[in-house]
Amino acid sequence: MLEQEVQREYISQISNRSEIPHPEDNPVRIYRELVHYRFYEVIYNAMPKFCDHLGDQRLDALIFDFIRSKPASPYIWKAPGEFREFLIHSAKVDDIPFAADLMWFESVEVDLLMGQYEKPAEVFFDWSKPFKPSDSMRMKELHFAVNRDEYDYRETHPLLMYYQFDEHSVYFQEITPFMMEYLTYLRDMLPLEALEEICRVYGLEERDEVQALLQGALEEFTAQKIIKPK
Repeated sequence: MLEQEVQREYISQISNRSEIPHPEDNPVRIYRELVHYRFYEVIYNAMPKFCDHLGDQRLDALIFDFIRSKPASPYIWKAPGEFREFLIHSAKVDDIPFAADLMWFESVEVDLLMGQYEKPAEVFFDWSKPFKPSDSMRMKELHFAVNRDEYDYRETHPLLMYYQFDEHSVYFQEITPFMMEYLTYLRDMLPLEALEEICRVYGLEERDEVQALLQGALEEFTAQKIIKPK
């Protein structure tokens, strides 16, 4: 029991829940600073604009709060995503209206870069064959154009982010709400079925015109591996 109490107190000191005795010469203080700095470094590098909005003092306090919450993943590169979820679920940044959008936009790049992908074979888009959004892409309906550094509320601002296999980089692309909805339908429908459904939802009778408008974008999405055959 004594050993467990010592361990609990050590963890409490490391996570800044309790004071460190004689901090000027206590090695626990140095270790706590090292742990904090490691999280700070990874989180700041992943979300620099969001961290700058917070300021160093508030960011330091939130990182200590996050460490106290006992992050679930043993992988440090997952810390930015877990930090984002922690802040959202604990409502600690609700005073910043664009916080969720900006954190997603910045931290998802790390998530995509660290993904384990097999480069899909070269294929061409075919309306009659099943396609779906790739694992190497993310899309989200934002309400702030954070990719433009614009922080005025919008009714909708859909954004797509994807891993570029040839360059090993992450790119973003603004898409229309119409396109985002269509790509969502592709998860469960053939391209032609999704076309029928979106025309029905939007009350569009000129299906051939809609198909022609989508054709070029879907061919490009296939070439960039944003969508892939099922």
